[in-house]
Amino acid sequence: SSGINAEYGEDGVARQKEKALHLSQLVDRASECIPRGAICDEIRDEIRALALSEGGLLCNEYRRVLWPRFLDIKPDSILTECDITEFRDFTQVCLDVHRCNSRIKRGTSAAKVRAIKDSLKNVICKSLDEKPNRHYYQGYHDVSLTPPYQGYHDVSLTLYYVLGERLAGVLMSRLCTSHLSSHIRQNLDETSAQMGLIVPLVSQKSVDLADFIQQSEAGTMFSLSWIITWFAYVMTDEDVIYRLYDVFLTSPPLMPVYMSAAIVLHRKRDIMAVECELSSVHQVLHRLPQDLPLDMLIRHACDLLQEFPPAVIKTLPVKQLEVILKVPRFGYLDWSKDWGKMLIETLNTPAGIAITSSVLVGFAAFMVSVYAGRLHF
Repeated sequence: SSGINAEYGEDGVARQKEKALHLSQLVDRASECIPRGAICDEIRDEIRALALSEGGLLCNEYRRVLWPRFLDIKPDSILTECDITEFRDFTQVCLDVHRCNSRIKRGTSAAKVRAIKDSLKNVICKSLDEKPNRHYYQGYHDVSLTPPYQGYHDVSLTLYYVLGERLAGVLMSRLCTSHLSSHIRQNLDETSAQMGLIVPLVSQKSVDLADFIQQSEAGTMFSLSWIITWFAYVMTDEDVIYRLYDVFLTSPPLMPVYMSAAIVLHRKRDIMAVECELSSVHQVLHRLPQDLPLDMLIRHACDLLQEFPPAVIKTLPVKQLEVILKVPRFGYLDWSKDWGKMLIETLNTPAGIAITSSVLVGFAAFMVSVYAGRLHF
């Protein structure tokens, strides 16, 4: 994963070498657990810590062992054989896989390209065909290649590149019971609910940015490909995609939401520099820069996860801007407060009752005098 390691400089090289040694030893320990079944919590915690730290799991050699072991998948695991042409979404899968050329390295022979696409179809169809309630969504193929989804095919392609056809299929099937379960329903309601968590989360750290996005009516569609493909659809560097998958595979299922919020907060200046209207804001949100400071954003996403865990994030309200109005002679009125409630509470006090009575008596006397004057006239 030289593309990632190159960014750390001379000091970082030493740290990466030390980390590589640690990972190599961890791979051996994780492999020793295979005969006993599930890995122990200590090894799982080490894998997670290294996956979230600078550079992640460093290279696919380590990922090939540690990704499956983290999810308690044995190296010899296989999916049930099936006729993929009988899979209900087979035609759509073929169309999506045919369009995934942008994620296949240039110069790859035509025969190799056909082999990749055939394997990808197997990964997608077999992993979804395991259970009747699993529905293909465009994007799933991206997760499978590192894996691929256009949706699902993007995810599948990612895993395939790292693990090969057999293990990628098993891992995708496992993810269908956890991380990807919200996206393989008959509709996108659960996915939409996840996308709807981003702006409330952003508002906890930047009320004005969240208010700007809401005022523009840009909605949350900008994050659809981020959430369902784990950013595989929008990032062009495969090393970056693998690095993100280190994080998502070893974190709670909502981690793509925290990463999305961290990215939006990081890009606050760019977002608020455009006109506050739907098309401009959606465009700047949707088009991610390819040079994002990945390790810093991962740290920020982890901080958000710790401060607002999944049980909390689902109930977060969107923080509102306090609207302050200056009134001559009377200072400032904060219109974010419930002035009607405060007025009623004040009127119910002895002083409030006395003032109200005086006002009513004065008004009654005024009306009597006016009426008397009209009679005299």
